[in-house]
Amino acid sequence: MTIEAILRGKGGSVFTLRPESSVGDATALLAGKRIGAVVVCDAKGRILGVLSERDIVRGMSEFGKGVYEMPVRNLMSSPVTTCSPKDSVKKMMGVMNTKRFRHLPVVDGDELVGIVSIGDLVSARINAAEMEMGVLKDIAFARR
Repeated sequence: MTIEAILRGKGGSVFTLRPESSVGDATALLAGKRIGAVVVCDAKGRILGVLSERDIVRGMSEFGKGVYEMPVRNLMSSPVTTCSPKDSVKKMMGVMNTKRFRHLPVVDGDELVGIVSIGDLVSARINAAEMEMGVLKDIAFARR
């Protein structure tokens, strides 16, 4: 199974912010869209970083309430690991687990085409395993 299959199911919408946007604006976007991370891009659409809920919590711990006025560039995770739509879900789960992040922008050439979360990947693997188990049961019952 590939990342492309996940994007076909969930869609390719990605919310982005500019690096000078405030953390307060980012928290409003995350809460309003019920998402866990936003991709930070420059004016030409190049990925500069990812700002996640985890980054904001760390910022709050370090800077207190003043964090909301800070630009997202001060808290975003960078450099960003990305993947291709053709990458395997299993491989990208390994990368995300090893590097300990939960959101992975999907890039096709130079274009940001989506974002997947570790939850998306786990769900896809579980669904694939359940489907495979169902097929194996059908084969076993057919042979009786």
